[in-house]
Amino acid sequence: MKKWSDFWKYIWNFIRGIPRVLNYKLFKKVPPYDRLGKRKNITFEFSDDYIKQKLENGEPFAMIRFGGSELSALNNYEKIRLRFKRKYKKSVKYAMKNNAGFFPADDEQLDFYGQYMTKELINTDTLAISGLHMENYFYEKYTPLAAIIQNWALDPLLGSWTPLLKGKKVLVISPFAEDIEAQYKKRLLLFPNDEEILPEFELTTIKAVQSIGNSKDPRYETWFEALDAMKIEILTKDFDIALVGAGAYGSPLCLYIKSLGKQALQTGGATQLLFGIIGKRWEDRDYVKTKINEHWIRPSERPSGYENVEEGCYW
Repeated sequence: MKKWSDFWKYIWNFIRGIPRVLNYKLFKKVPPYDRLGKRKNITFEFSDDYIKQKLENGEPFAMIRFGGSELSALNNYEKIRLRFKRKYKKSVKYAMKNNAGFFPADDEQLDFYGQYMTKELINTDTLAISGLHMENYFYEKYTPLAAIIQNWALDPLLGSWTPLLKGKKVLVISPFAEDIEAQYKKRLLLFPNDEEILPEFELTTIKAVQSIGNSKDPRYETWFEALDAMKIEILTKDFDIALVGAGAYGSPLCLYIKSLGKQALQTGGATQLLFGIIGKRWEDRDYVKTKINEHWIRPSERPSGYENVEEGCYW
């Protein structure tokens, strides 16, 4: 009976999502991100204040988001589980490897990913939404206890929560770890008109496994091996708060960090902005463009095939 219930819930959410999908594909109209199902008025101001309150109370949490590629993979997994489909679409496999860094992106491993993530997501206490197709279905089924905020509020240059990092032990997980450490040494030069954006704190980094584009890490045969290796490295670090920008590794790492009694924010690609590292995605966005100066840099490492990752958006 439960599977039949999921079946009809899936169909209902799919039908409800058709107008927003058509509006985006035909007219490039961005879906609303201030509502999710029956939940409305999820404002940026509320979201920003919520993050600050959670940081201030010191309790463990995992604030995560559904990446577009990852949600497409979970959606495909759910379609197979409910017998709408028999296998994974080529576009899903490509996006999971190219954009999110999941490997090998074959049916067996993607099934493992779906099984793993749908079990882990129940531990989510905050979900940052961005208006993705079927987002409401996965929220209601797999993260029903989570608070909802806007994804934009996790951007460290849009939100006003970064001053609360002052005096903390901050772990940053990113493939650009070396650049982040170098940039932090000149933090006073990065935001001279508002030094509170990047306050003084004890910085620790972990270099996230880089597996997007055509890049491969010979140390690992699967994404799960790479994920476990990063979890082990996290255990060696002393920190209070983690900022995580690591593709498909991001959500499970945040959930793992919460299990250790720490705070974790999936700041995603925007993590690099906090340290004065620009990428094509943000070049024309006013909230970033007005802050760029001669001390900002581009990522020094470029993996093979980086130009095909959303047109080289991080570089």
